Amino acid sequence: MRSKGKQVQEIYKDDEFESLLDDAEKNAANYWEETFVSDLKSKFEQFGRSMYLSESQQDHLEGIAGDDKS
Repeated sequence: MRSKGKQVQEIYKDDEFESLLDDAEKNAANYWEETFVSDLKSKFEQFGRSMYLSESQQDHLEGIAGDDKS
């Protein structure tokens, strides 16, 4: 069975995720990145910090935001 990821509240503290989304929105370089960030923002508005985020989504988002931890 595939893991559905972790909840935003398990990964990020306080408003870190919202800041990350804002940075990613500003840095999105193409249509795919803009759509990806927009979709995540919509899901976050719907589910809040209980929203699930896969490791792949987290990696992509942090890369777009320029907050790559590698």
